[in-house]
Amino acid sequence: MERTYSDKYVAGISDYDLYKNKNTEWISGPGTMICYVSMVLILWGFFHFSRLFSPADCWTVVSVFHTVGTFIFLHWIKGNPDAATQGDYASLTVYAQMEAGVPYTFTKKVMMLVPTMLCWITCYSSNYKPVDCIVNVGMLCVCIIPKIPHMHGVRIGGLNASTGIDKDEIEYERKHSSEKSSPRNSKKGK
Repeated sequence: MERTYSDKYVAGISDYDLYKNKNTEWISGPGTMICYVSMVLILWGFFHFSRLFSPADCWTVVSVFHTVGTFIFLHWIKGNPDAATQGDYASLTVYAQMEAGVPYTFTKKVMMLVPTMLCWITCYSSNYKPVDCIVNVGMLCVCIIPKIPHMHGVRIGGLNASTGIDKDEIEYERKHSSEKSSPRNSKKGK
């Protein structure tokens, strides 16, 4: 079969390799999830052994640090520094770029399981004190809601939207330009 898309042809490389996103392919690597869980446990160990917080509060602080860090890294940063992508990923966050946007892969399941377990451990270790439960369920929502497949590419209230890049703005511009050019008000037959 002869190829007609010469910009994606490199001798000796499969089609799958041509579409790998170099910005995020390392996240699906074999040791990344082990390092991810280890970093959470190391953070808890630091706060626990420093005795800055009570044991129950250590988990809450870890949950807050985890939520802020993962939200910024996975759900706020957009684009791809690889020049070969030519802006294809300019409107996508790191999480949306992972594994070509396929939902519920192993990596994405682990990234949903870790904040869920953090919330449960924190609530359990604090004997379900209302303040700790409210804080940790809030942190869980901030971690989980952006990872739901229906939230792919959604910018709530326009937060983190890129002018001229995000799909909603393009559709908005097309909608208004098509309304101007539509012949609604033209009178036929007179």
